[in-house]
Amino acid sequence: MKKYCLSGITFFLLLLPTFLSAQKIDSMMNVYADNYPQEKIHVHFDKSVYNTGETIWYKAYIFTGAEPSTLSKSFYTELSDGDGNILQRNVSPIFNATTSGSFDIPATYKKNRLHLRAYTVWMLNFDTAFIYEKEIPVLNNPKDSSAPAVKNTDRFIQFFPEGGDMVAGLENNVAFKANDKSGLPIDVKGIIQDASGKKVLDFASVHDGMGKFIVTPDKTDVFTAVWKDDLGREHKTDLPFVKSSGAILKLMLGDKKIFFSVARSSDNSSELKHITIIGSMHQHLIYKAKINLEENFMSGGTIPVGQLPSGVLQVTIFNDFDQPVAERVIFVNNHDYSIDPTIIFTAKSVVRRGRNEIQLYVPDTLKCAFSLAITDADADGDKLNDDNIVSRLLLTGDIKGYVHNPYYYFSGNSDSLAKYLDLVMLTHGWRRFKWSQLAVGKTPVIKFADQDYISAKVDVYGVDPMRVSKDETMSLILKKKDSSTQFFQVPRLASGMKFGISGLMFYDTAQAYYQFTINRKLSSEAAIVFNNGLYNGSRKIKPMPLPYNNWTAADSALFQKNRMILREVERTASFTNQNVKTLQSVTVHGREKSAAEKLSDKYASGLFTSNNSYSFDLVNDNLASAYPDIFTYLQGKVAGLQITLSGNDVSMSWRGSKPDVYLNEMQTDLSALKNTPVTDIALVKIFPPGSGIGFGGGAGGSIAVYTKKGGDVKQDDASFKGLDKARIVGYTPIKEFYSPNYAIQSSDNEAVDLRRTIYWNPNIYTDNNNKRITLQFYNNDITKKLHIVLEGINEDGKLAHIEQTVQQ
Repeated sequence: MKKYCLSGITFFLLLLPTFLSAQKIDSMMNVYADNYPQEKIHVHFDKSVYNTGETIWYKAYIFTGAEPSTLSKSFYTELSDGDGNILQRNVSPIFNATTSGSFDIPATYKKNRLHLRAYTVWMLNFDTAFIYEKEIPVLNNPKDSSAPAVKNTDRFIQFFPEGGDMVAGLENNVAFKANDKSGLPIDVKGIIQDASGKKVLDFASVHDGMGKFIVTPDKTDVFTAVWKDDLGREHKTDLPFVKSSGAILKLMLGDKKIFFSVARSSDNSSELKHITIIGSMHQHLIYKAKINLEENFMSGGTIPVGQLPSGVLQVTIFNDFDQPVAERVIFVNNHDYSIDPTIIFTAKSVVRRGRNEIQLYVPDTLKCAFSLAITDADADGDKLNDDNIVSRLLLTGDIKGYVHNPYYYFSGNSDSLAKYLDLVMLTHGWRRFKWSQLAVGKTPVIKFADQDYISAKVDVYGVDPMRVSKDETMSLILKKKDSSTQFFQVPRLASGMKFGISGLMFYDTAQAYYQFTINRKLSSEAAIVFNNGLYNGSRKIKPMPLPYNNWTAADSALFQKNRMILREVERTASFTNQNVKTLQSVTVHGREKSAAEKLSDKYASGLFTSNNSYSFDLVNDNLASAYPDIFTYLQGKVAGLQITLSGNDVSMSWRGSKPDVYLNEMQTDLSALKNTPVTDIALVKIFPPGSGIGFGGGAGGSIAVYTKKGGDVKQDDASFKGLDKARIVGYTPIKEFYSPNYAIQSSDNEAVDLRRTIYWNPNIYTDNNNKRITLQFYNNDITKKLHIVLEGINEDGKLAHIEQTVQQ
């Protein structure tokens, strides 16, 4: 018995008494698990259907196996049309296995769908079938009242013998799946005939076009299915070829165990008399045994799964030559994957511009990250059984092919749901391993190494490397869009004339002023090329004909509501000059902003613009320069924030957790802040625990320090005189979701508010000290029913999905 740990859960690798000694496949599986973990992605969108001119808001969750990924640092999203032409591309930093972003749909877009592709560069090293893909329906013709449905009359059926093959002389389970041209399921029924036309058996789908039957073929049998589709039309489809010899594998769900049986044909094939069975999950070996079929043609056993995380288990049997002969995937559902937050309305109003307040309570003691979307329920589709964070990260992210309404299989604990889910497993493929490569010790070719955020990679061309000192370095000053600067000493790398640093964090673009420290003339003697280390992607991708519902049918209430909204947008465009939202003629009544608030408007961006903070204006504080460092300045100024100084060491604590620290909105460490002169600092914003500020979630609070720029410091490009200059592209700039506050806004000439996404917040964070979050939003002018979707994870990889509909 071997002790084994997977996803924080300790269980035991149970081996039968005839356990096969360790071989190459075993060790190679460990190599894959340790060195080639594979990532999967779920993306939470604000809604399922979009109008032209709207913004697609999204938050991504990145996992390896059953845990949040710690591997990749940069996330890529591509928006393309139905023909594969890439329209927009975003690159965003990953923090704590999450990231967020947005795409603006042009008001002039003419097609009825968009395609979103999301990945990390690490994923490109493996089977690209597991890259995240999603079709996004778009309404783009509000004047077309007919909106004819696209004819879809093609019908198909596929047959899947359990284990992979039908073998003569053995009782074979055969599953099937029927669907239309879009991949959507259809109901079918029919008979199986032999070559003479004689009826062998009846079959019929039992759930979403799927079903199964048992057949025992002879060596000479050739089977044909004669079946009728949902339109009553008759079809004929050949079944897979019957092999004269071979082995079959059957699996059956039990209570915290999987029952298996293996059988071989009765011929004298020596390679099938000793069979090895292997069970693996998330690339880890969790079960192995050898079965002796020399005397008996059939045997079986159980695989204990009670201590495994919920997910896809792959079971494979091998012959004496370590060649796979049958394989099957089965879903292990131990109902151990959930965290259970609750949403309570403390103020509810779906009248015109009514105020709403909700409280999110999370009983989990671990750090959690959530995203929340609130939309017009009548203008957004029914998502109850759609792919969501639970079904994606447990099921569809690990199998190939389209699964219809995948969350349905997680909606309860009934036996029927488990049986229907097993039909999904029987009719979908899973190939994380290529056994032929493992058998010969071959590992994946890594073309794209994992990255550490943005790099400043410098190639020097046109000089003899032998004439350049091995100790040569580059002095680099990075000047960002907001005029803030950072200084770096860039070392020479081991390979040739290359210099570089990584781990940089900035958005949009930055100017790089540089000079070599030993040979200052080197830049004039050579060609210097900067690279940010990010993946450039392609201009066009293969069109992905994934299924999507024909929601634009003329009798669709969803279509009618969205068409009405677009017509109203067109009617009011002349005075709003907007396509969907934005209240242009607004007068804001309130107190005059303080100097610190004005500085915040000038310096802060994205999440850091939040006013839920303590702000300190050092530009106008004449006493600030008397302090030796920023931590001495801040001591005792914020209740609950404990700052301890001991010589050059600094430690901080807030409600039992360590605050995150940022310099010009780039995450940094305490020593870097301590060494930043107080005279260079313009503003400090301190966000309390639970505010959700900071890329890591700020569960222990966040401290953002901004160095002086613009008129606050006498510095311009003349300060960089004599230095060479290059431009480095950073991450895609963050766009902030617009949410009006009608408590302080009024208008003499009001613009209509037609926002279909009422509220979107991708950055909600909780921990043991901050379990309750209060959020406020205002309704638009037309919504009468709210659709709420909350998704999230904790640091152990447990998942949350809540979906509610609320009306007055």
